[in-house]
Amino acid sequence: MTRGPSGCADSLESCMLRLFLSLAAASLLILAFPRFEAAYLAWIGLVPLLAAIRRSRPATAGALAYLAGIGFFMGTFSWIRVISGFTLTDFVLLGVYLGSYWGLFGLALSFLTRRGGFSPVLTAPVIWVCLEYLRSHAGFLALPWALLGQSQHRLLPVIQMAAFTGVYGISFIIVMINALLSEILLALVAGDRESPSRCEMPLLPSALATLGVVTVSLLYGFSALSAKPAGDGINISLIQGNIPQAIKWQNQYRTMVLETYCRLTTQAAQADRPTLIVWPESAIPGAFLQDSQATHTVFTLAQSLRTHLLLGSAQRPKLGEGHKVLTHRYNSVFLLSPEGTIAGYYHKIYLLPFAEYLPYRDAWPWPKRLAAHAGDFIPGRNFTLFELNGIKFGVAICWENIFPDLVREFVVRGAEFIVNVTNEAWFGDTAAPHQFVMMSVFRAVENRLSVARAANTGISCVIDPWGRIAGIVTNQGKYLFVEGFLTKTLPRRQQISFYTKYGDAFSYLNMVILLSLLLLVLFKRVYRKAYDGD
Repeated sequence: MTRGPSGCADSLESCMLRLFLSLAAASLLILAFPRFEAAYLAWIGLVPLLAAIRRSRPATAGALAYLAGIGFFMGTFSWIRVISGFTLTDFVLLGVYLGSYWGLFGLALSFLTRRGGFSPVLTAPVIWVCLEYLRSHAGFLALPWALLGQSQHRLLPVIQMAAFTGVYGISFIIVMINALLSEILLALVAGDRESPSRCEMPLLPSALATLGVVTVSLLYGFSALSAKPAGDGINISLIQGNIPQAIKWQNQYRTMVLETYCRLTTQAAQADRPTLIVWPESAIPGAFLQDSQATHTVFTLAQSLRTHLLLGSAQRPKLGEGHKVLTHRYNSVFLLSPEGTIAGYYHKIYLLPFAEYLPYRDAWPWPKRLAAHAGDFIPGRNFTLFELNGIKFGVAICWENIFPDLVREFVVRGAEFIVNVTNEAWFGDTAAPHQFVMMSVFRAVENRLSVARAANTGISCVIDPWGRIAGIVTNQGKYLFVEGFLTKTLPRRQQISFYTKYGDAFSYLNMVILLSLLLLVLFKRVYRKAYDGD
């Protein structure tokens, strides 16, 4: 079985080795993300894959990377299987779709390195950033989840550059180091066959460039972490009701649910005198404004405690059977004033496809199973800002907080902190809540403001403008599936970050570079053909 040095393999053993290396890369990177939290593995996790595709033809490299991508995403999203109605077929299709971005990475990298002669140390991070950005903006299939840079959410000096580049810049650095290590490894393996000058010298410019990028990033990271928050801010309490998903939407438990939140709210108000108390997403299940008992209870509560109360209310479960679906409703949050009036409301803008709505329902023949489970929520249109004591804030409902663009839009309009209300009881005691927090850390760092998360079953926490977890709701050492409250002072935003001001300029720059490299290679090929023809 021989194909020469440019084929997938020149032997069965070589083919199997490359397949093993690809799957090893997927496994290492799965371990870099929550719940495993072995973040350091991200810095070497891509090395096996890059080594496997380095000498491969574009089609082979794309296939190897595609396989690795499918394995990575199915491993990272393994928790999604606990959702009722999510089938094995859905799970496989998720991996096949998301893995295609890795496949494109392998294809493009092989094309540019083999046909264009460019160093993978300089091209791999550019390609990776472009594809992560594309995956994050792919219409209703957009999913900025498990981006490589997110694995570093606990390594605070490393992630501070996100204030300039967004999370994509952290991915860039990680891929750059992986590519350099891969090239060094391949050079060492080929040491007996190539002279040191041919083997090592081409790596020197790439190594120096990588060293420069890492040095600048870390110097800025440590410098940024030396800053201190402003003294003034707003005192906020987060309520974690821990209402089981199995009973949350059953009418016989509605009174119990409401009493739980009222009891915890009263305790928080009496203990800490917060200016704002936050309940999670859909804390009041059903049509809040049409529920006279619920409205009377919470209005009276806000009046008696003399505090602002922010609560989530949805008209139906986000995930459920067709007979439970009520059509044309919003997923909303309401701000109640100490006078017992509605001071403002926000309707969720980024709805969850195939759950809160079915994309292109009237134009595409989706399977009946999907249509039966998808709701008919209406997306909100306004980036509502709430204001307390002269301080403005925005609210992201559930997965809206994973989208850098949406959160940034609130900040551009004047938000000085972000509240994320969510209900992650759907996912049980899995990696999902940890991964939600992982992404929330980057929203704080990118925009240099605090993020407060109020989650029904956890993780409810406060994240400071540098990505530190400043407080978390716990009960006897546990923070998932416990009830409780947390009161913290959120500092006012002190600065407008580069990312807030200019958005994804770094990603756009990478796109321009990638397009230029592709055009250059194509132009060279056309020129050579014309020259050879003459």
